Amino acid sequence: MSRFLHGLHDKLSNSGFRKNSRIKWGIYAVLAILLYFIMIGAVLPQRFDFHVGDISPVDIRAPFDAVDTLATQKARQAVANKIPEQTTIDTTIEDDAVNQIDKLFNTLNQVITAKSLSNDQRLAKLKQVAPPRLSQADLQQYLSLTAEEAMVVHNESIRISEAILSKKLTEEDMQNPSSIVDNQLVYIDAAKQLRMMIRNLVLSVLKPNVLYLPDQTKQLRDQAMQNVPEQWINKGDLIVHRGQMIDQEKLSKLRDLKLLSQQPNYNLYFGLAGAILLVTAILAIYSEVTRTATSEDNHLLLLHALLILITTAFVRIVSLGQDFGLPSTSNYLVPVAMGGILVAVLLDTKLAIFSSFIFSLYTAILFNYRFELFFYSWISCLTGIYAVANVKQRYVFIRAAFIVAGSNILSIAAMQLLLFNTDNGWRTFGLETLFGVIGGLFAGILATGFSPFLESSFGLLTPISLLELSNPNHPLLKQLLMEAPGTYHHSLIVGNLAEAAAEAIGANALLCRVGAYYHDVGKMKRPMFFVENQMAKENPHDKIAPSLSHLIITSHVRDGVEMQEQHHLPKAIRDFAAQHHGTTVLWYFYNKALEQDKSGTVTLDDFRYEGPKPQTREIAIVMLCDAVEAAVRAMGRPTPQRVEATIHKIIKDRLSDGQLDECDLNFKDLDKIADAFKRTLNGIYHARIEYPDPAKTQKMTGNRQ
Repeated sequence: MSRFLHGLHDKLSNSGFRKNSRIKWGIYAVLAILLYFIMIGAVLPQRFDFHVGDISPVDIRAPFDAVDTLATQKARQAVANKIPEQTTIDTTIEDDAVNQIDKLFNTLNQVITAKSLSNDQRLAKLKQVAPPRLSQADLQQYLSLTAEEAMVVHNESIRISEAILSKKLTEEDMQNPSSIVDNQLVYIDAAKQLRMMIRNLVLSVLKPNVLYLPDQTKQLRDQAMQNVPEQWINKGDLIVHRGQMIDQEKLSKLRDLKLLSQQPNYNLYFGLAGAILLVTAILAIYSEVTRTATSEDNHLLLLHALLILITTAFVRIVSLGQDFGLPSTSNYLVPVAMGGILVAVLLDTKLAIFSSFIFSLYTAILFNYRFELFFYSWISCLTGIYAVANVKQRYVFIRAAFIVAGSNILSIAAMQLLLFNTDNGWRTFGLETLFGVIGGLFAGILATGFSPFLESSFGLLTPISLLELSNPNHPLLKQLLMEAPGTYHHSLIVGNLAEAAAEAIGANALLCRVGAYYHDVGKMKRPMFFVENQMAKENPHDKIAPSLSHLIITSHVRDGVEMQEQHHLPKAIRDFAAQHHGTTVLWYFYNKALEQDKSGTVTLDDFRYEGPKPQTREIAIVMLCDAVEAAVRAMGRPTPQRVEATIHKIIKDRLSDGQLDECDLNFKDLDKIADAFKRTLNGIYHARIEYPDPAKTQKMTGNRQ
């Protein structure tokens, strides 16, 4: 597994992957897609295949607020029904009645004055113009009227008809029109027979004169319905009890909440997709604007994306707990602080703070948009980030777990006071606190477990891993001590020098020290070919050609990288072994080769290291330290003046040879580095007094006596 992880890391560490902008945006796209599939199950509510008459096997509560369509419709219809139908008087009915009466009496005058007509003919002509409901007996009576009587009947019939039809006469009124006419007849001073003729004539021409106005009625009812507010189903309302029958009203509510299986809620699909895309875009913008490490290195961006996915997945797992019978208070088990802690330790504190907002937002979404869980998660993340600041040992994760657990109690208490429920508040608070403590401890445990795995997989050098590598009991350092003790001692001094110099310019001091410890491990393969391990023995280079000596000396770079790969050291440490000599020249063997050269074929490039030149400030510092320490150690009497001159000469030589061209050291940094070298070396190689020989002192004392 370890070999696989290191192989995967090496593939992902090549510059083609780390700097490719298409890969960068591809990582963001894949992150958004995977987040969508992790979260969509929590956002979509459970759906049911119910019909009227079915029995619900579970309690069903409203997952969100929604308009109750059926209740709203009933409330509005009730108000609309209170608005009466809008009507007006149809004046044509009155005009038509008057015209019929006039026409009847005009014809009556004509037939009476026509002496040539028989009685039957007169009756026939009256019948042609008379109202249909007027009986033949009534018409016969009209023929026997005198002129004065006919005038009375005519005028009073018109008066009464106009009086009645000038007001609304409905269908209901026409159920008993006689009483309406009779009320008018009381004002007539005429014989009973005439009054009956008037009564019958008026009744024959009466018709309902109410004209219905549908448009006006609809407008008034629509206005009234618009003033009725919508009836709402509130989030959390119990819609159906377990074992209860589904009726039309409950089915309508389930339909309004889109909880029926035949109702896909596309708003939720598109809403979640939009939210994730927006948050991912903001994350990308933040990284680009603030120039975080993830904006310049796809390798680290991939790690950040993985941490977001892992954290969100754990939150989703906890959100599924209620489906297996856990209480709602188990929501506080979410180990969201794990994400903040790991981003802070493995990547960057500022990025971790921004990421904590994302973790908290996704937690709130996964738990039905609850603000208290957003607040809880955010405080938990920020506390975890603070707790692992300047982390030096892995036990800090456990300490952070307890600190997070404590902050969880405080944030839960704050939310409980804000949202206090008098019915079961203290019981709920107790359970929430218990789960909050467990969640905080769980976050620390998960961070402890994931940290070394992710460090190894992505070849990261955290302060913790660097401190572990600096342990003298590391197998490679123990081997170096046993097989090349001079090189081991040299590496320790170089480490001290490099750490002091790095601190002076603000570089990674711990990385410099650890890189220095391992930079010369390749010398273990042929330790006696390096002067620090010869211990006053003869130098084997005296017996071999300078070109072979060059090959042996320069091979310790390649050998060191291979040894470190075998021990699975991170690439950042292997780079110290590969680059600490850059492309410098082995001047001793070059000069020796020139002295032996008879044909003039020796060139300077034949005696250079293969390189590459130092790519970082830290490796450049170790290069300078390596050369300075060796030069000062070779001095017979390392006085401060000579040490200072040597330091400046070596720095000048490396600078003029172009060895520092590919790292970002400037002249101000080099001055600070030189000052740090002087202080450290003068402390190591300070002048000492010569202590007298005890035997000689005793002898001199005896002679005096």
